[in-house]
Amino acid sequence: MNPASTDATASSLPLPEGVTLGTTHGVDALLVSTPSSTAELLLDGAHLISWVPAGQADLLWLSPDSAFGEGEPVRGGIPLVGPWFGPGRDLAMDVKHGWLRTIRWDLAAAEREGDEVVLTLVTPEGVEALSASIDFRFGSELSVDLTITAGPRALELEAALHTYLAVGDVREIEIAGLEGADYLDNTQGLAPAVMPTEPLRLTGSTDRVVDSTATVTISDEKDGRRLVSTPRGTAKTVVWNPWDTLVTGMADIPDAAWTEFVCIEPAVAKDGFVALAPGETHSIGVSYRIES
Repeated sequence: MNPASTDATASSLPLPEGVTLGTTHGVDALLVSTPSSTAELLLDGAHLISWVPAGQADLLWLSPDSAFGEGEPVRGGIPLVGPWFGPGRDLAMDVKHGWLRTIRWDLAAAEREGDEVVLTLVTPEGVEALSASIDFRFGSELSVDLTITAGPRALELEAALHTYLAVGDVREIEIAGLEGADYLDNTQGLAPAVMPTEPLRLTGSTDRVVDSTATVTISDEKDGRRLVSTPRGTAKTVVWNPWDTLVTGMADIPDAAWTEFVCIEPAVAKDGFVALAPGETHSIGVSYRIES
């Protein structure tokens, strides 16, 4: 079942100070503005497209050529991947990365805790394959937790938080925390390989499904900051950038924009999938902070 046409509407819950229901890029969004941070969260796809902690630039990259609207996968921010990853474990799925990112989600809770805001979105009624909720905590750090519950049938769950991190120049960053881990190289037909023993520097098109749940730190010399990603409930970390060789085939990314981001994705995917019996639940999450 692909419930992309689900006709869900925004919740009428009262919103705390610092949170409004408005529009951005022509679509409905929850807009957060507190002394600690600002954020833009789309109801379509429960898709976070901006988080800016006080005194910093945006953590997230968003393509200026992205599509927006019902059923449209947004390019950038934090797309939700699931209930399968890529074409699925058997490579048989026509819709890449599942449908969580293309349905309309409902607001279930909104709270203010000091300078922090916590928003909870849920999948709408009528989605039989599974139910899901996602919690966003916006403050001086960002936390995202996606919880998926299998429906009446068992589910071999793959899921990911497909985060596009904004960087000054992807050719100049250093990615630490994945040293020596095994990985599958998706640029080489998922061939097995081993990460280098020193922090990773990208030199070409990269799509690695790394067997690691470690904290990852991106040192961005050009922008003068470090981006720290701490996952939970995961089995893999995906590292992705199309480079100039593949970006020309992607209509929603300008040809010159591939240098502006790197995707570091906490995931349960490939042999790291989670087998859920009917009614069983699994959560994956991640916290981000920016260090000067």
